[in-house]
Amino acid sequence: MAVSAFCITVSLTAQDLVSKIPSTASAVVSINGKNLLQLMSLDEFSNSKFGTLLEKELAKDTNGKLETLEDLGLDYDNSFYYFFEMKEGVFTNCFLVPLNSSKGFLSTLRKRNLDKTITEGDISYFQNYSGDTVTMWNENVLMFVMAIDNKIEEDVYGYDYYDDYQTETVIEEIVEPAEEVTESSEEIQGVDYYNSDAYKKEQEQREIKRQERREKREARSKEFSKEVLANAKKIISGTYASKSILTNTNYIKSIGKGKQEASVWVNDFATIYEQAIPSYMLGGDFNPYNYMNIDKLYKGVSVAAKLDFDKDQAVLKTEYTMSDEIADLYRPMYNGKINKNFVKYVNEDKLLGYMSLNLSTEGVLKAYPKLATSLFDTNSGETLNESVALGAKLFSMLIDEEEAAKIIRGDMFLALTNLSEKEVTYTDYEYDADFNYKEVEKTKTETIPDFMYMFTSEEQEIFNRLVRIGLKENKLEAMNGVYRLTDLPNSTPFNMYITQKDNTVFFGSSLKDMTAIKSGTFVAKLSGEHKKNITKNASSIYVNGKKIVSEIPVESFPRDLRDKVDFLTSNTEDIKVNFHKIKGNTMKGELIWETPSEGHKNSFVYFIDMIDVLMGK
Repeated sequence: MAVSAFCITVSLTAQDLVSKIPSTASAVVSINGKNLLQLMSLDEFSNSKFGTLLEKELAKDTNGKLETLEDLGLDYDNSFYYFFEMKEGVFTNCFLVPLNSSKGFLSTLRKRNLDKTITEGDISYFQNYSGDTVTMWNENVLMFVMAIDNKIEEDVYGYDYYDDYQTETVIEEIVEPAEEVTESSEEIQGVDYYNSDAYKKEQEQREIKRQERREKREARSKEFSKEVLANAKKIISGTYASKSILTNTNYIKSIGKGKQEASVWVNDFATIYEQAIPSYMLGGDFNPYNYMNIDKLYKGVSVAAKLDFDKDQAVLKTEYTMSDEIADLYRPMYNGKINKNFVKYVNEDKLLGYMSLNLSTEGVLKAYPKLATSLFDTNSGETLNESVALGAKLFSMLIDEEEAAKIIRGDMFLALTNLSEKEVTYTDYEYDADFNYKEVEKTKTETIPDFMYMFTSEEQEIFNRLVRIGLKENKLEAMNGVYRLTDLPNSTPFNMYITQKDNTVFFGSSLKDMTAIKSGTFVAKLSGEHKKNITKNASSIYVNGKKIVSEIPVESFPRDLRDKVDFLTSNTEDIKVNFHKIKGNTMKGELIWETPSEGHKNSFVYFIDMIDVLMGK
C-alpha cells in the first residue's frame, strides 16, 4: 500500500494541480479531464446541442472574442479540482482550473475587473468589494477562492449580543402589556417608561455596544480580506507548512488508481459539524453541545465516491468509513438474515422495480440503548444525560430483543408491478357568484403500479388475533385466506389486501397475486443476479427503466416529451443500487446506471445524447 501510494503521489504531482490542495482540506472534488476526453473528444462535445449552446453563450458574453470552448484556453487534458477547508472558524472554498493560456480567460472579464487587476510577478488577481472572494491566475492555473469568516459572527454576534437582544425583547414584552393594563394608574403616578431617564440610559448603552460591534466587524473584515488574499497566494504557489493533500493517506486511499472520471472525498465530519454550526449559534440551555457528545457520532467519519463511465454503464461507488466504536454499534443492525422465501413471490417479467432492506430487529434493539448512552455520555452530570442513560438501561431491561424479532425480524421487500390506469376519487371545490364554495367529489384517471410488500414474522398467533379483531370490527373482509382492508380513504387509488404464509406477512394491491400466493400457484421468476443482490446486501434497489417508460401512457408525459417517447423507450435501461453489509469499519455501496450497448459510443456519450434529445430543437 505504501509503495502504491508513493507511485500515485509522484504521478499526480507531476501532472496536475492536486499538489496545491492543503493536507488539511476537509473535502476534495476532482474531474479527470483526460479520461473524459478519451470518452468524448472536445470537438465531439462542441458539435452536440449542449456544446453548441455553451459556445453560443460564450460568444455572446465575450462579444465574439471567444467562439469555441477551445478558445477559453483551458487545459482539458488535465484534472479540475474543488476543495473545502476549515481552519480556526474560516471556511475556504477553492476551485482550481488548469490553463494552457490565460489569454482566453482574460477575454471573459469585464472592464471593471480588468481595471482593478493587480499583477505580482507571474500571478495576477483581483478581489471583490468585501474582500472575501479572490480570482487569481497565472499561465498554468485559474483559481477562485471564496471564504466565509465565522469569526466575525462569533466575535460580533456572540453570547453578549444575543443576551443583550433577548434582554431588550423581554423588557419590551413585559412593559407593553403593563401599559395596557395600568394606563390609568400611570397617568396618576405620572410615569412614562419610554420617556424615563432609565430607558434613555439603557438605549445609550445599547447604542454604544452597537457602535463597538460595528467597528469591530469593520476591523475584522479588513483583516479578513488580507488573510484571504494571503491564503490564495499560498494555494497557487502550493507552499504549505502542513504539506499538500498528497501526504494525506486517507485521501490517497480514496482515489485508488485514479482511473475514475470524477471523485468526491469528505473527511472528518465531527470538525465540519462543530465549525459549520458553532455552539454560540445554538443558544444556551438547549445547546446540544452541552449534553451531546458529537465526536462519538461523527469522529473519524469520512465518505468517498468515485464515478466511472464504462462502455454500457455508469457506475458510482461509495465508501462510508466510521470509527471502530460506531462500527461495532452499527454492524449488528445490518447483520440480518433475509428471508429467502421473498424471491419465491417475485416475477421479473412483471417487475417495474423493487427495494429490499435487510436489517436485524434484534441487533437494532440491542444497539440502540448503547448508542444513546454513548451519544449522551459527556460526564457533565446534567439531568438530561442521566435521564437518557436511565431510559436506555430500562429500555434494555424491559425489551426482550429475541421475542420482538419474532414479530418483525427486520428484513423486508417491496416490489412494484404492472402499471395500469385507475380511476381516483378526489375532493374539489365549486364557487358561486358570491364566492361561497361547496365540496364536490370528482374522479380522474391516474397511472399507478400494483405493489407487494412483505416482511418476516414468526408470530402466526399475533397475526391471527389481529385478523379476528379486524373481521369483528368490520375493518377486514375475508376472501379465501386473503383479507381486504375495508376502511381505506375514498381517494386511495387501489384496494389493499393482507395475508400470511411461510412466516411472511404480505401487503399488496393485487388480489390476483395475493390469492395465488395463498393458494401456492404464484409463478415466480427471478434471475440469479437479482437473487444475489437481494439476499447478500444490506439494501438493494432496482428500477426497470425501459418497462416503466414503455408502460406509461403517452398522454401522461409532459407535452414537450410526448414526441420523444419512442427514443426514451429504446434508450432507457435499468438502474441498480446496492449497499453492502459493514465490513470492518466501512460500508460500501454502488449505483449502476445501465446504458444501451448500441447507438452510443459509451455511457458518457449516452448522457450527452440524452441531454441533446431533451433539449429539443
